[in-house]
Amino acid sequence: MDLQVIEREGQRVLTTAQVATAYEIESKSLMRNFQRNKEHFNEGTHFMALTGDALKQFKGERQNDVSLKFASVLYLWTEQGAFMLAKSLSSDKAWAAYTLLTSQYYKLSQQPNSEVPALPYDPERFLALEHRVKEIEAQLQLVTLHSGEQKRLQRAISERVYVVCDVKARRPAYFADLYRAIKKRYHVDSYRDVPQCQLQDALRFVQQWGGAHV
Repeated sequence: MDLQVIEREGQRVLTTAQVATAYEIESKSLMRNFQRNKEHFNEGTHFMALTGDALKQFKGERQNDVSLKFASVLYLWTEQGAFMLAKSLSSDKAWAAYTLLTSQYYKLSQQPNSEVPALPYDPERFLALEHRVKEIEAQLQLVTLHSGEQKRLQRAISERVYVVCDVKARRPAYFADLYRAIKKRYHVDSYRDVPQCQLQDALRFVQQWGGAHV
């Protein structure tokens, strides 16, 4: 993975454009996903937001980078931030790219003969980090469908109802039954509240639904 190295505050970071390219997604889509899940990200840990003079200086150092030309705020993503973005996107391409970023970019290169003292193993710190990861995973379980995913589920529902019911006058009852079945299955008040991580399961459920009126 050929990426221009950017270091900030003693660590390697990536611009939004670089992460988007690696994850094979448009920068706008990546930022929309970030904005939807922003409460799970911490500035300083997952990203750095450059504005004002800091942004001007950064642009001045990279005058050939057209992706920075109109940016009023520039996000730089740490290794933990890249992990969170891949986690929230939950796509195979993003996870594969994150693995490469970890091994080929974020991991600082070392000279063959350099001696780097091993970090002491701290069981309490390890357990605290493990607990934090579980907390983050639990939080991501609560992320609900975004507008595009809601529309995708709606289309699947409509297609299924038209398959199982060919009588136009009876279709409203089928729609009501299917929406009710979804809310019951995922314990939500609306199909919009289906957890994002269960979208594929919801689509399979809709595809297999036979209809209470059949």
